[in-house]
Amino acid sequence: MKTDCQTYIKEMLEIGNKLIKESPILGEETGSVNAKGDKTIEMDVKIEQAIIDYVRRNELPFNIFSEEIGFINIHPKPQYVLVFDPLDGSTNYRVGKGLFPYGLMIALYKGLKPKLCDIVSSGFAEHTTNKWWTYDGSKTRDSHGKVVILSHNWKVHRSTPVHFDLYYKKAYDTFSSLAEKIHIRWGGSNTSSLLYVLSETSAAMGALLMRPEEIGTVVSLIKGAGGITVDHKGKDLGNYIFSPDETYQLLAGDKKIVEFAVSQLKNR
Repeated sequence: MKTDCQTYIKEMLEIGNKLIKESPILGEETGSVNAKGDKTIEMDVKIEQAIIDYVRRNELPFNIFSEEIGFINIHPKPQYVLVFDPLDGSTNYRVGKGLFPYGLMIALYKGLKPKLCDIVSSGFAEHTTNKWWTYDGSKTRDSHGKVVILSHNWKVHRSTPVHFDLYYKKAYDTFSSLAEKIHIRWGGSNTSSLLYVLSETSAAMGALLMRPEEIGTVVSLIKGAGGITVDHKGKDLGNYIFSPDETYQLLAGDKKIVEFAVSQLKNR
């Protein structure tokens, strides 16, 4: 490729940000469902199509997996898999009046059957705060190019905030053993959880069934910032195979808090 992967990721983030800023709220359902069976909304589709058009226009050697359209082949000799969620937190976008976090998650994997550790670049833009971060294969940086290093000063305490995906009833049951030991919160999207961890207003984030279009972005950005990312048994998520058909357990962020959470979940 003529340009490095990180440049492409940044330009895709800019495409999504521009569409959000220049468009009215496009929160109406399209009448169709996405690859996961969820109803799609107009802005999801608009951002997705703009990124696919960008990849085609630049003739990038990518296969694509997106939340809305699923898995598609658009290059005769692909070398990478581009995975993205065009609008994570679409309900927050639709009803939140700019108060609830939502954003764009992108991850680029090297190879066609990659593991989660095979991400060469990723990016995340949260639109209500205009904050974004990128991962260059080793380090996570903010929008000013500053390397992000997560604080390691968090203590296991009932006031220490952690953000868990509580969309599913099973998630409430899973994380209930941590209640009143650390402060469980939920912002309505994994975008909100990732925003708060990277902004160091939350010690960790977690999910029971994180979707494939989100997992790579979360794993790479938090590991690139010095955090850890494991499943609920403490196994490093980097060793997991990426699959469009899988969901993933996740605990990610400060090592001390994550390891405490693992110990409690093991004893359920």
